[in-house]
Amino acid sequence: MGMISRVRGRIRSDSFSKIHTMKSEEKIANIVWLISIVFLLPYWAPRGLLVALGGAWLMAAYTCLMVPLLISANYRYPARWYPSVAKLARKIGRRLRAPGARLLGVLKTAYAPIERAERLFLQMNNLSTMISQLLIFTACDRLLVFRGRLTCLYSLMFYNVVTYSVNYVREICTKEDWSPYVNLTRNSRVKHLAMSATKIVLEWTKAVTFIVTITFILLTLGLEQGLEYFRPTALYTLITGTYYLLSEKTFLELWPIALTAFKLERLEGMELLYCGFWARGITTSIAIPLVPALMWNERWRLAALILYICVVVHGRYRLGESFSKLKEAQGSLARFRRATAEELSTLEDVCAVCLGTMKSARVTPCAHFFHADCLRKCLAASDRCPICVREYVFC
Repeated sequence: MGMISRVRGRIRSDSFSKIHTMKSEEKIANIVWLISIVFLLPYWAPRGLLVALGGAWLMAAYTCLMVPLLISANYRYPARWYPSVAKLARKIGRRLRAPGARLLGVLKTAYAPIERAERLFLQMNNLSTMISQLLIFTACDRLLVFRGRLTCLYSLMFYNVVTYSVNYVREICTKEDWSPYVNLTRNSRVKHLAMSATKIVLEWTKAVTFIVTITFILLTLGLEQGLEYFRPTALYTLITGTYYLLSEKTFLELWPIALTAFKLERLEGMELLYCGFWARGITTSIAIPLVPALMWNERWRLAALILYICVVVHGRYRLGESFSKLKEAQGSLARFRRATAEELSTLEDVCAVCLGTMKSARVTPCAHFFHADCLRKCLAASDRCPICVREYVFC
């Protein structure tokens, strides 16, 4: 009897402890729910108070800090009515699944012409990039520069001049044919007089334009003439400069080259794919906080344009395309293991595709070593080993 009573007492104590734990968790859930309401009150507070405290940027920082915290807290300690609401929502969702699918099909059909227009817009790369840059610069102008309304145009013009100068210097550094003459054919020594004269005129025009442009910019910045409306702040310059450097085609081509100089083995020679994804991800991340900030300042049309062009269109196509290419490359290489440092030191060989030294490599099932990027390019053409021409067989 003593043992039975002890077992009953233990069961009773365990049940009481479970009930106590459930009650304490329910109490914590109710407290979390009430605190969440309190922390959400600033969104319904008078607008003048938040503007006085810091304006739209304070609101954006508050949102980025508090919203994830509130979501995680309510997920960890859900209130009692959360599961019932979720169950009801799932039930309604199951009932609306069939009509929702039909409605989605109708919407896709109606959106198809707009999607074709979006793709056509993105195919005009220079125009779409310039429009997105102008929208971001204008948004920063409205939010960060309250007196100089033309700062965005001045900044965009200055950045374009810098891009032109970088392009010209890059062309000079990579130029191989310095001859002023143009031959009739590649292997011919006969000179084409008209084409040679045209080439000379074009080269001199480029040089003179470059010198005049640099001189004009230096004089303008030195004398500060015509810069009455150019009032960029440090934050404005940081945001616009970062967006321009990560969206302009010239710099998008230079970033992989600069990243290659660091020789990061983790990237495995795929700097072009990583840079494209990172650049488009950062530009989209810059555009997203500007939308609520503009809405808070009642710039509805500009907020809608940035949301649609810079976030939806560019994020959906360019960012999505970069991400899919990167994932596809990583997926194609996932089957091949990485070579160890001991294997590479023992091998002391070059990649059979590019004839470059191998500080990192992937190993095929037939025990051949290749650079990851070289192997990826070979896999795009054939699923056979470039050396022994065998099909890859994985155990």
